[in-house]
Amino acid sequence: MAVYDAKTSRKGQATIPLEVRKAIGLKPGGTVQFVTTPDGEVRLVAQKDSLRHLKGLFGPLPAPMDIDEAIAETVARRTDPNRTDPDP
Repeated sequence: MAVYDAKTSRKGQATIPLEVRKAIGLKPGGTVQFVTTPDGEVRLVAQKDSLRHLKGLFGPLPAPMDIDEAIAETVARRTDPNRTDPDP
């Protein structure tokens, strides 16, 4: 864990140290959020300008499905007279 100091101006403004900006991915003109926790800590979070940082978070994407094939499979499943499972 590293600690960085920053002084505040009379207006309450502080410069975020370069190392911190790099660590949270903050770019010039970016927006930050100050998140307070119940135990009195404050977290500094950079607002992302895209959803790219979420890529892969939920695993690999499923293979694309042909819509006509999906409809045909659903119709066949729902009209199967031997079907025993309830339709979801």
